Amino acid sequence: MSLVSESMFGKEIFELTGSGIRKESVELNALRIQRKKLQAIYTQVLPKVVPGLIGDLLSREREYNQSSNNNAEGPMYTLEVFTKNGTNPEKAKNYIFQKTGMRPTVYDKGTHYVTNQKLTLEILKEISDSDDVLEITGEYSGSWGSIGPIHERGDQAHNRAL
Repeated sequence: MSLVSESMFGKEIFELTGSGIRKESVELNALRIQRKKLQAIYTQVLPKVVPGLIGDLLSREREYNQSSNNNAEGPMYTLEVFTKNGTNPEKAKNYIFQKTGMRPTVYDKGTHYVTNQKLTLEILKEISDSDDVLEITGEYSGSWGSIGPIHERGDQAHNRAL
């Protein structure tokens, strides 16, 4: 599969319409359609992960893997995981520590876990597949430490970013 050059993006659609619609309008509409497709894939594959986090991680993984000798590790994120009421906080903290080597901070009566950890799509998939998890969000932290929780469950502002 070859990449479409900037000048070719939407050209096929424009040529097919053969109408008086401006090329720029067709290209912009094609861009909107592709974004909707991408959002649908994010939701299908990682339904509990805020789409903005997936998009951010994908762009940083690419940059990180180009400059890193160790492709098994991802960039650092402050990750926030919201769980169902009744989740055993001690069991969850121990599980997170075993997986990441990091001790999470727990908020909201044991339903909001925050860690600063290396993140990959595989880790997101594993967390998302847990029956106790309701939502996953987070922020790139780079070499900085975690600043603690900054999101509420269902935070729509972060959800919009891709």
